[in-house]
Amino acid sequence: MILDKFGYDRHGEIRDISTTLQKNALNTRDVALAAMGFNAPAWVAAASMSVLYSVVGSAAPLAILISFLFPMLVLALCLVYLTRQAPSAGGIFTFSSRFLHPTAGTMLGWAYMIACIAAVPMTAIIGTQYLQALLPSTKGALAANLVATALTVAFTFVCLRGVTLTARVTTVFLACEISVIVGLGIMGIVSPRVDVPLSAYYSTSGSWTTLGSGVLLGMWMLANFDSAINYIEEARTPVRTVQRALLWVLCSAFLIYSIAAIGWQRAVPVEILARVAENGDGGPIGAIARVYLPKSLSWIAVFVVITSAMAGLQVAMTAGARTAYRMAQESHLPAVFGRTNRYGAPWVAVVAIAAISIVFAWYKPLSDVTFYYNAIVVTLAISYMSALLAFVRLMFQRNSPPRAVAASILPCLAMVVLGYLMYSAGAAPADPKDLYQAWYIAAGVLATSLLVVAAGRARPPSPPSGLPPAPLAR
Repeated sequence: MILDKFGYDRHGEIRDISTTLQKNALNTRDVALAAMGFNAPAWVAAASMSVLYSVVGSAAPLAILISFLFPMLVLALCLVYLTRQAPSAGGIFTFSSRFLHPTAGTMLGWAYMIACIAAVPMTAIIGTQYLQALLPSTKGALAANLVATALTVAFTFVCLRGVTLTARVTTVFLACEISVIVGLGIMGIVSPRVDVPLSAYYSTSGSWTTLGSGVLLGMWMLANFDSAINYIEEARTPVRTVQRALLWVLCSAFLIYSIAAIGWQRAVPVEILARVAENGDGGPIGAIARVYLPKSLSWIAVFVVITSAMAGLQVAMTAGARTAYRMAQESHLPAVFGRTNRYGAPWVAVVAIAAISIVFAWYKPLSDVTFYYNAIVVTLAISYMSALLAFVRLMFQRNSPPRAVAASILPCLAMVVLGYLMYSAGAAPADPKDLYQAWYIAAGVLATSLLVVAAGRARPPSPPSGLPPAPLAR
């Protein structure tokens, strides 16, 4: 079976990882749903589907299919392999420090933390925007900042109560949003209002450049499935559980967005959907809901985006905190970030991320939300490229040159695509006022990571973390 070539732990041979987190708390479903929460399907669909329609028209399902097959499935299989070689809640940090260089691990772990930290105030702000649309009495700039702060504090307490509660809350939120997104898509398929030929979904009349832009957007929609790795130290049969969850989340996101991309344009003409602006009313979700749901249920489109944003908030906080925890356990951050409470949650890291997020929610409110988009795009692109590079290096360390070259072709091409994504985020932003902003953010992340490296070298080494050596799975 192909997964065996990527180190799939079919028989659950790795059953224990040394950690002070809450061990054996999560099964495959829990990890997969928690990671799916970071993807935030309802909010991503509300913010991105109209843009995708405007770029590629009815061929939106084709763009999603291509981005799923390449580069996201290639990335997922590489992460499956790396997870077996170095099982750790540090994820990108551990892969980089083990298989590239310890300094690279610090810098790339820091970049991944920045991605998670940026997602927390962004989702708080988005959730606030939709909450204000649902409850007009909360409108106003000051009220928005206060609501975003309150949401961040509330889910900080959820995260401090341990990963089990986080997973349960995320499951409830996901049940709401996926039911609506997929349900409206299925209604469009079985009870269409617009006749769209089947060939239109998987063909394009535009240029390859146009389709390429749609594929880049599809990559954004499918991202964040890798956060499943951050739960590995708290999972039962940890490696196999996380490997299954990585593939389950990516495939589920692909199916969810494909059903929506097909069904929604059968409910409302794609030309109209392409002009729908996401302004707090659910965007395209609201447009489809108005076709199939009674007016008394129009609030559902807004509600599911709120639950989606809140799921993303708490999972981003959880993933970032566990990366910081593992970095602290291995002396790449101050040891205080490795402390856990009686629920097995890295409480110092959680509180620190919450405090930083609240500051940014006030400093960069809704009017500057593209700042968060750009921060997440560049830091995730850097993180994903580092994981692919770690995979390539392992291939050359453990295989003959011809076999290593063959195994590295697709990961190297995926790195090129991700590099282009990072380039285009700065050179061709959606809003001209953000020209080069993504590049400036990348430079800032690099500069601050060097400061983290320098500070780490000035600290005395911490005791060994107890993380087991990387098994030699092939």
